[in-house]
Amino acid sequence: MRRFTLLLVLVGVLSLAATAGTARAGLITSLVGGSCGSTSQVFAPWADPSDYYFASNGGFENGAAGWSLGGAAAIAPGSDPFDLAGAGSRSLELGTGGSASINVCYGLTYPAIRFVAAGVDGPAVVHVHVIAHSVLGVLSVLDGGTFTVDPGWNATPKLSTLLSALAAPLGTKSMTLVISVDSGTAEIDDLFVDPWVSRV
Repeated sequence: MRRFTLLLVLVGVLSLAATAGTARAGLITSLVGGSCGSTSQVFAPWADPSDYYFASNGGFENGAAGWSLGGAAAIAPGSDPFDLAGAGSRSLELGTGGSASINVCYGLTYPAIRFVAAGVDGPAVVHVHVIAHSVLGVLSVLDGGTFTVDPGWNATPKLSTLLSALAAPLGTKSMTLVISVDSGTAEIDDLFVDPWVSRV
């Protein structure tokens, strides 16, 4: 009888350990993030060896699907000449005060974004914000960076979201990127996310 009782206790301990291990793994996965798709070195021509995944409809070939547009924002004909995500025929045009937002894969290992942009009839000032969504519904709005784009398509600077991830509420599940224009008019195309720690 004693041997049987000891066996039941041992089984219970092992079950609790397995459950704790699974919970721990689940917590780590929720904090670090999961797979967001295949990656490639699309910005290698700009001396950036990092691997990026293509954000869903990041080239606007499906119009504004998956994006929320506000103010002076519209899908425009024409796309960047680099075809980083394949040949396309559309892009996003943002005027002063215009904005576009999209949800992307989130985690502490997803620290950077990059896209292609051009100023229209002159330079434009582009601003990126990061909105972190908590499982409790708490939001953190964080500054992702501001830069100027000149006429002519070119890759934007690599914008790190690592500090935004670290400052986000515990239990964060998703991240919304908000791209806006503070002055001028800009064309935006081919949004990519770097799923690893920045190397450049």
